[in-house]
Amino acid sequence: MPNVITPFPGGIARSGSKVGSRYKNQIASTHDQYCPTLKNRTHSKVQPDITAIYEIIINGLTEKSITTAMQVGIETACQWNIAAITAGNYQGKLGKYQFHLHDVMGETP
Repeated sequence: MPNVITPFPGGIARSGSKVGSRYKNQIASTHDQYCPTLKNRTHSKVQPDITAIYEIIINGLTEKSITTAMQVGIETACQWNIAAITAGNYQGKLGKYQFHLHDVMGETP
C-alpha cells in the first residue's frame, strides 16, 4: 500500500473542505466559503449564528463498516444542539463510493 499523506489527521477537519490545494502534495484544502473564521473575509455560505463547522472524514474497509460509522455518528450528533448535517460527494474525486445520508439512515427524502 502506498504512503498517503492525509490533510485530516485524526479524521476531523475544522471546517468544510474541498478537493484540490495550491500545494502539490495535498489532495484537499479548506473550503473558505464553509469556514466560520473566514466569514468576514470571503463570500461565506455560513449562517451568521454558526460558530463551528466540523467535517468528519471516515475511511473504512467495507461499505457496511462505513455505513455503520455514519449511522452511529449521525445519531450521536443529533443528541447535541447542531444546526445541520450534510455530506459532500466531491464528484467522486476522493473515492469511487458515495454514501447518501437518507440511504444511510434508511429514510426517504
